[in-house]
Amino acid sequence: MRCNDKQYRSSGKSNFAIVIVITIVIIGILLALGLIPKLSEQKILNEKETEIASASRSVKTVSVKPAPFEESATLPGNIGAMQYATIYSRVDGYLKNRMVDLGDQVKEGQVIAEIDTPTIDEELSQSLADLAQAKAELESARSNLKEAQAQSASANAQVKLHKADQEFASLTASRWQNMARDGAVSLQSRDEKLRALASQNASLEASAAEARAVDESVTAARARINVALASVASKQAAVQKLKAQQAFKYVRAPFDGVITLRKVDPGVLITAGSQSQNKELFQMAKLDVLRIYVNAPQKISKYLRPGTKAELFVAEFPERTFLGEVTNVAGALDPQTRSRQTEIRVENKDHVLLPGMYAQVKLTVRRNDAWVRVPSNAVIPWGDGLELVTVKDGKAHFQKVIIGRDFGDELEVKSGVSESEVVVINPPDDLLEGDPVSATAASNR
Repeated sequence: MRCNDKQYRSSGKSNFAIVIVITIVIIGILLALGLIPKLSEQKILNEKETEIASASRSVKTVSVKPAPFEESATLPGNIGAMQYATIYSRVDGYLKNRMVDLGDQVKEGQVIAEIDTPTIDEELSQSLADLAQAKAELESARSNLKEAQAQSASANAQVKLHKADQEFASLTASRWQNMARDGAVSLQSRDEKLRALASQNASLEASAAEARAVDESVTAARARINVALASVASKQAAVQKLKAQQAFKYVRAPFDGVITLRKVDPGVLITAGSQSQNKELFQMAKLDVLRIYVNAPQKISKYLRPGTKAELFVAEFPERTFLGEVTNVAGALDPQTRSRQTEIRVENKDHVLLPGMYAQVKLTVRRNDAWVRVPSNAVIPWGDGLELVTVKDGKAHFQKVIIGRDFGDELEVKSGVSESEVVVINPPDDLLEGDPVSATAASNR
């Protein structure tokens, strides 16, 4: 019985070992069946990745084309007159006549109105009379001078005569004194000669004093002439002033132009000056040459120069292009609009353009730098800038670029690519620097 138990236990252990071995074999077979396909699939995937990595990417490309050197901008502006004037009266009075009306063409210096100025006319008459009186006083002073000069000449002649008599009397008295000392003549005769000398001396003194008095009258007469001359000059200035004021009664056109506004009619009281309360007579404009101001944007303003040509387009004349020329350019940009005020002048000999019209102004400038154009879908953002993908030697290369103008479907590139290069349009997101590519020219730009 014990022997049978031992046999049974030995047989049970053998069966359990066999079951374990069989289980292990089955598990190994199952693992082998599952792992082999996985390894095979991984090998295939690795081979495909290697194939893809070594193969060229197919991309669409276009050739970079040069951008035109000319750059233009169309800007709005209002047409204005080259010369514009509001005409006021220079004198007070009533409007006597009005010679022109709205729209009339006038010439420089043409009388366009006449003002009645009786006060100035009377003042001028009085001033002319004062001038005539001053001139008469001047003539009287000149006559007095001539008379004084004649008296001076006579007095000086008397002085010469008395001096000659005095010299003769002095010589005679000296001789008689010598003869009286020798007893040749009596003392009475000597005394008579000495008394005659004293008389001649007194006469000479009197004539010299009279000559000095006459000379002083000549000086006084000359002074009166100077006073009279100054008075005449003053009266003449007053006359000229009033004549100038009287001339202002005729209102004249300051330049060739057209009457654009008329605010008065005959009989209206006119007040001199251009104060706000004074009535203006006319407004006129010069239409042969017009000007228009535009604000040129910063991108073209640096190329603007006096002499730059401009084209004007007016809605009322759709079939016509008016040619203008830049004459003045502001020395700085407006910090608010980043634009530069520019003055353009336009010839208007036929007067078809009028001040106040709205116009579109096309400014065309020539850029010195050579730029290129590329499709807008060739540019991709990268960091804080933009890049293009170029194809060189069958590989993709990324290049940073600086953009100029945006035309929607095209962009102008200032720097980064040249005219001879080829760029990729719509580059794939996973395209990397140095990837081999197969370039195909795009059929449409």
